[in-house]
Amino acid sequence: MTMTADYTETLKKIKELEDASNKTLAERRRALEEQLRQLEAESADSINDAKKKAEGLISERVGQARESANKEAGEISSVAEKEAGAMASKKLGKKELKKVIDDVLFSEFE
Repeated sequence: MTMTADYTETLKKIKELEDASNKTLAERRRALEEQLRQLEAESADSINDAKKKAEGLISERVGQARESANKEAGEISSVAEKEAGAMASKKLGKKELKKVIDDVLFSEFE
């Protein structure tokens, strides 16, 4: 009977160790799952922050490009206005005036 008792006792110890191992594994799994959830939340926050920063940079660059384009358009307009004023104030001699009139009038009959 001692052998049977020893065998039964050994089986009980094995079962206790198995239960303890299963409990430890379950606790570890729950801890890892919680850690994973926290990492997912942190990465989502990080992604959102990066998106907001990128949108801000895009808005800033668009504003700078718009400002630059407006400045360039203003400069072009100023130059064109000066050139138009210079052309308007330029006096044409009779010969040049006749050539312009001939070009304009006779260009329609060609």
